[in-house]
Amino acid sequence: MSLKDQKAFLSKIHPFEVLSPEEMEICIKNMDIAYYPRDSILISAEKIPSHFFIIIKGSVYEYSIDNEVVIDYQEEDSFDSNSLIYSKATNTFKVYEDLICYELEKNIFLKLIEQNQQFRDYFLKDLVNKIQTLKDKKYTSELSSYMISKVEDTLIHEPCVIDEDTTLINAIQKSMEYKTSSIIVKRKNKEYGIITDSILKTRVLLEGRDLNIPVKDIAKFPLLTVFNDDYLFEALTILVKRNIKRIGVLNHNNEMIGILEQIDILSHFSNHTYMVDSKIKKAKNIDELKDASENLLNIIKNLHAKGVKVNHISNLIGQLNTKVYQKLYDLIVPIELQQKACFIVMGSEGRNEQIIKTDQDNALIVKNDIDVEQFRPYMNQMIKCLNDFGYPLCEGNIMASNPFWCKTVSEYKNEINKWIEKPNMQNYIDLAIFFDSFAVAGDKELLINLKDGLFDKLLNKDVFMAYFAKTTLTFDTPNIISNFITKKSNIDIKKTAIFPIVQGVRTLALKEKIKETTTLRRIKILEDKKIIEKNRAAELIEAFDFVNTLRLKFQLNAIQDGKKFDNEIDTHTLGKIERDLLKDSFKIVNDFKKFISYTFKIDKIS
Repeated sequence: MSLKDQKAFLSKIHPFEVLSPEEMEICIKNMDIAYYPRDSILISAEKIPSHFFIIIKGSVYEYSIDNEVVIDYQEEDSFDSNSLIYSKATNTFKVYEDLICYELEKNIFLKLIEQNQQFRDYFLKDLVNKIQTLKDKKYTSELSSYMISKVEDTLIHEPCVIDEDTTLINAIQKSMEYKTSSIIVKRKNKEYGIITDSILKTRVLLEGRDLNIPVKDIAKFPLLTVFNDDYLFEALTILVKRNIKRIGVLNHNNEMIGILEQIDILSHFSNHTYMVDSKIKKAKNIDELKDASENLLNIIKNLHAKGVKVNHISNLIGQLNTKVYQKLYDLIVPIELQQKACFIVMGSEGRNEQIIKTDQDNALIVKNDIDVEQFRPYMNQMIKCLNDFGYPLCEGNIMASNPFWCKTVSEYKNEINKWIEKPNMQNYIDLAIFFDSFAVAGDKELLINLKDGLFDKLLNKDVFMAYFAKTTLTFDTPNIISNFITKKSNIDIKKTAIFPIVQGVRTLALKEKIKETTTLRRIKILEDKKIIEKNRAAELIEAFDFVNTLRLKFQLNAIQDGKKFDNEIDTHTLGKIERDLLKDSFKIVNDFKKFISYTFKIDKIS
């Protein structure tokens, strides 16, 4: 291989592309090509290498101290820099397929680490930071104002801030000076509230109140706020979720520095989110609601193309989906029945993690002493309408049109008892689906009370929890992906990576009585409760984000090509960085499975 070829080869391998021309020259001059036959031991506790390896052709397997394959390395991969940096090794690296590789002298490798900060950071960072670095490298070119814009990057209106004891007439006069339609009220405890034109109309003019009253008597507390250095997209999500037109902006001294208006965010993003939100709210009939809901896929495509993180997309789309459910419930269910039941979404919908609709998972909880039968025609209509809106029917019939998922509180309590006292695989599945439920319409207290009862039923149910946790291990997560690349191109990313994280985290959340439904928030709560250590939590979040991003990419590509989409990814189409990220994610998932097994003593049950 010529020097030119060597340079071209190294330049496309992260992090060698960060080297200066002079450093690259030093690197190339001190590299040799070596050959190792199958089963050669390159690194072990007893064999510390004198060179840094970069694979040209062939493969190397890394084995744990238990002789399990941890990960495989293939063309353009390097491995175990730690053995060079720290002069010790725990795992064993053995040639699996005859190996041709570059060998860089140890002293040169260490010199490059010493001289180049970016180069050093990559090899000395922990797994989470490595994943973040690779993701940044992969997706930086795709980032836009959606991801990098902060609140302070857009128009922030100067706030009219007055004390809570200020008279209303004086507050109005001051707001006129500021030429603003909103008045910010500051309490003595530094909490902020707001007075808007609509509040003045409804709570002052229509009620005939004196203009000399203190503003604290009519202000709405608390005013929702964001920090000036928060991402603008996060502010967007809050506005959509809470149906508000403005939000306060604070600095990190908790001082009010401005007001962010809905129209200004709309102008900044121009992604039609508010247009869809407005159409949903204004829909007067089912046809108008259907028309509004049809724009959701375009929003997903747009946001993904702009490099928006998958959890931000799911959060926003989840809020819009919830509004669709609420509106449809209001349109179909007679007003006198609406608060006598609670319409819930479950499974991935309940976790707010089903970005592209794969199927419906919903149910209805009816108050005791209320005839369930009167709800059946309305639930049948809702399910039919949702299907017409593009929310496919559930093949497992987990829908409110199914009598099993449309019954009274008492009947659900009996079902919960059966799930726990007579466990089997179907009962585990039903419990998992129900536990992830989220109330979207009607009397939400019905679901809250049922979940409280569920937690109470699980006291001292260690054996049940062990079997429930065991389902985390249902599907194999590959230690290696070379087999898939050479023999089988497709991997079901849901079974191999997404489900184990979801189910493992769900089991921990159930044990700890955590009511939050989204996987990421559950992880953060588990970290706060010190159930999951900080590093593991960070790893799970990064892995979960990547595998979901990968799934969404392939699903959108399938839709673009007019094909049926599923949870499979074609490993033949993965680039080097995506393959590295996938391998790291699989490693995190397998480590998490071991953690779950140990935590719930799965080895003690049959």
